[in-house]
Amino acid sequence: MLLCVLTGTCSLASVALAQKIGTDIAGLNLCLYGDCEARGAYAADPFGWANPGTMPAYALQFVPRGVLLSPSYFRLNVGGVGINIESGSLTVVADPWVLQVSAIYAEGGGAVRSLPGVDLSLRTRSVRLAAAIDLGRSALHLTGLSAGLLFGVPVMDSDLRLSSGGFTFADSQEDHDLELVPGVLWRTGQRDWFSVGALLNVVRNHETTTMTDPFTLANTQQRGTTNAWFPRVGVSILPFVPFGLAEQSSPASELAREVRLAADVEHQNISVPGEGTSRRNTGYFGVDARLLPDAWNPVSDYLRVYMIAGVDTDTGWGLGAGLYGNGAWEFLSCNPAYSSRPRAESLGDRVDIWSATCSAVVPF
Repeated sequence: MLLCVLTGTCSLASVALAQKIGTDIAGLNLCLYGDCEARGAYAADPFGWANPGTMPAYALQFVPRGVLLSPSYFRLNVGGVGINIESGSLTVVADPWVLQVSAIYAEGGGAVRSLPGVDLSLRTRSVRLAAAIDLGRSALHLTGLSAGLLFGVPVMDSDLRLSSGGFTFADSQEDHDLELVPGVLWRTGQRDWFSVGALLNVVRNHETTTMTDPFTLANTQQRGTTNAWFPRVGVSILPFVPFGLAEQSSPASELAREVRLAADVEHQNISVPGEGTSRRNTGYFGVDARLLPDAWNPVSDYLRVYMIAGVDTDTGWGLGAGLYGNGAWEFLSCNPAYSSRPRAESLGDRVDIWSATCSAVVPF
């Protein structure tokens, strides 16, 4: 590739854009919470945040009125590229409503596997607002149904640069025009043993790419629009509850009533200027389970430990822990996790993510 640049037979920028780097970055579509990155399946997770329709199911179990504070950190490695992602959420609960504001900042860079000698740098900022309602607690009395809407504040932007030998030959600026995520969740049965959920993530960004010729130093600009949408549907169940296997007081029954299985199907449709349209379907399968019953846990008065794990049909997988306070410490929780998924072929074989999300509940 560098030979073709030196001989003038092709443009480094055009070769770079042909690698579908923009498509791969848009396709990461992180859920930005440690537990759902490990599980993979989160459309119908009643303890989740990624689907805005699930927020009341989680928050109202702990506090009818209060505030939840949730900082998160992610380290994303793919090939030679490393990105640090930091986010923080403030959630206000006022039965039956849940309101949330989240701020996200990501920055990183490194060598691009598909373009030897080329380095990528990336910086992005975003702010998201969300509102959700438990319709079963509202005047509509639609028991078990909750709905939510998340949208990105359009003033945020992203900057992606490609360089070689210290010379920047492509600089892409994206203005976040639209980010909209409606979601719903319906749960029913004893202990809400059956849940079904759906969400649709719609993204539209205006992009301006400036390319610099390495010989003449002349600049050319290309403008376009990135459109992406990610519909996702899923179910989750407590498999032992409807058969009465979780109602005894034994340690085995205590574990059985908290085993949750989940499955999602996600469709990706991404259109990036100069890269065409990419479509992909992926299935996700996850499990949550308590590791120890209280009788075997020496710190059960303060802490309960859960396992969170999942696989997908693209040979991806994840593994994490749920560290949930109990008793006087019930207001604290933390989810460290690791996941590895083949999502960005132009940058590396797999996307490896180390993550941690912690939360604190403050009632009022």
